[in-house]
Amino acid sequence: LPIIVGRTYNQDTMPPWGLPGMASQSGIFSHSLYGGPTNGNMLRFDDKTGAEEVKFHAEKDLNTTVKNNETHTVNADRTKTIIHNETTKIHIDRTEDVFGKHTETIKGNRNVKVTKGDQLLTVEKGIREVTVKTGTSTETVEKDISITSISGAIHLTAKTQITLTVGKSSLTMNSDGTITLNGPTHLALNPQ
Repeated sequence: LPIIVGRTYNQDTMPPWGLPGMASQSGIFSHSLYGGPTNGNMLRFDDKTGAEEVKFHAEKDLNTTVKNNETHTVNADRTKTIIHNETTKIHIDRTEDVFGKHTETIKGNRNVKVTKGDQLLTVEKGIREVTVKTGTSTETVEKDISITSISGAIHLTAKTQITLTVGKSSLTMNSDGTITLNGPTHLALNPQ
């Protein structure tokens, strides 16, 4: 097999990038079979001082396999754009640390399912707010629910009605000031 030790460009075989404007750029550009002049895979190096860049372009698919560890470090910003879908599978644990703000915007549905184990949410300093602007909020628990305010009060506010129901007994408070207590005829008051 021939050994390539260099390359020489001429007017019949020009470099992949125009001269002299892109003289700081070098690399490999493989043209796609039966493709146009801009179709192909590319590995390009730009050695212009202050604008150094490594650019990799896959004309169609890109498949990468790492048989052991992978470390990825970005010393400034990172932008990732996916036009269609993304699937991530993690077979053991995942740890994510955000030392600043974390903003997430979802324009469709969001489903979180914990099939085994606990779900814990801790706000060490600040407030926790949940706002449902359009629609209802439903929470279903098969066993007990406990709500505790350690050093303050618990406020329940509704515009039209609040109803508490336990078995055959119910307590209804309406916006007009009426309070209705329904249940068996026996009412026990235990003053302290």
